[in-house]
Amino acid sequence: MPFPDLAEPVRLCGRPGFQRALLDALGQFLQAGTSGVLQYSRYAVPHYFIHDNVPDQEISAYLAGAYRFDPFFRHWRETGQSGLLSLASLAKASGRIKESLESYVASFQPRTGMADEIALICPKIGGHADNYFFLRHERFSHSELALLRTLFPTLHALHKRNQELVLAELEDGAGQETGFPEADAFLIEDSSGKTAFADANWLAMAGQDLAVSEAVSAARRTPGIPIAAGQAQVLCEPLDEEFALAPGGRITFLIPRLAAEASLDFETVLQQLFRDRLTQREAAICGLILRGQPTVSVAETLGISAGTVKNHRKRIYRKLDITTERELFLMLLGHIGSPAN
Repeated sequence: MPFPDLAEPVRLCGRPGFQRALLDALGQFLQAGTSGVLQYSRYAVPHYFIHDNVPDQEISAYLAGAYRFDPFFRHWRETGQSGLLSLASLAKASGRIKESLESYVASFQPRTGMADEIALICPKIGGHADNYFFLRHERFSHSELALLRTLFPTLHALHKRNQELVLAELEDGAGQETGFPEADAFLIEDSSGKTAFADANWLAMAGQDLAVSEAVSAARRTPGIPIAAGQAQVLCEPLDEEFALAPGGRITFLIPRLAAEASLDFETVLQQLFRDRLTQREAAICGLILRGQPTVSVAETLGISAGTVKNHRKRIYRKLDITTERELFLMLLGHIGSPAN
């Protein structure tokens, strides 16, 4: 099996376009129908850097709360493990990660029209990781997954080197990309507390708001623990001795995104959503519909006729003031994204 052509990402390492080049090289090798790059954070809602063939509506739904069912995100947050993850490998997990996978595969993935998904998760500084994700209509083969696992140390090293070069460019004042979301602000200090680099957002925001300044001070006293500043998150983490820009220093992020909510159990969400609105049988039918089951399958699962299911569906839609399955799914997403959940 041929290897991905990494000539272009190697050429662009440390320069604008690296992530796009690496995504394209792997996407062409895998013949992926959908791909992108997501930044995962241990504390904040994920951020899309690149999204190819991902509808805007799906992106909005994901960021509004559907990320809480993302088994790749859940696995990374709970284990901190980087590397190649596949739906097949996550199926071997146990407990909450497996439950999250089952909900995702049953309820969310079918709506993408894709049959399989993989994620290459590359860690970066500041409690973040970049997820290069790929979906396609056919299952990824064992040989493809084996090759990517073998290749991952090289990909990780290339990704890490890109970050080092990008930050070195920032120190010289020549850099145009930071490797982090444009809205995020960050400050890098050396081991003596002297500023090694402060991006424009940091200079504009960090000293202008008392609540933010107090959160920054608190974050420095408690490294690795996020401190809320309104709807933003402040996080300070130490840098290792090999970090060229500020060996043994620290990096402080001001992330103007909501804190990432805890992952959700699908059954609990359904109970909350339909409580006092539907009968137990109606709620069960909605649950099966939201898992992508057609009318005939719902009927077989519940031991009733297809006609009875259709009658229940009409009554359910009337009670919920909706007319389509799509509206039912959007209702679910709206519930997931509500502040109370």
